[in-house]
Amino acid sequence: LKWWHKQRGSYLRLSRMALDYLTIPTTSVDVEQLFSKGRVVLPYLRNRLLTQSTRALLCLGQWSKI
Repeated sequence: LKWWHKQRGSYLRLSRMALDYLTIPTTSVDVEQLFSKGRVVLPYLRNRLLTQSTRALLCLGQWSKI
C-alpha cells in the first residue's frame, strides 16, 4: 500500500484502483452501494454473465468514478 501511495504521481488511476482493491472499507456504505448496483445489473444479465464477469463489471463501474 505504501508503494502505491508513493507512486500515485506516476500511476494516478492505476494507484487508485490498486488502493481501492487492496483496502477493506471501514464502513458498510460502500458495500451497500455495491449491492444496490448489483441488484440493478443482475436481473438483466444474470443468465448471461459468469460470476467473474459480474464482479469485474461492478468493480469497473466503481473505478470509473475515480
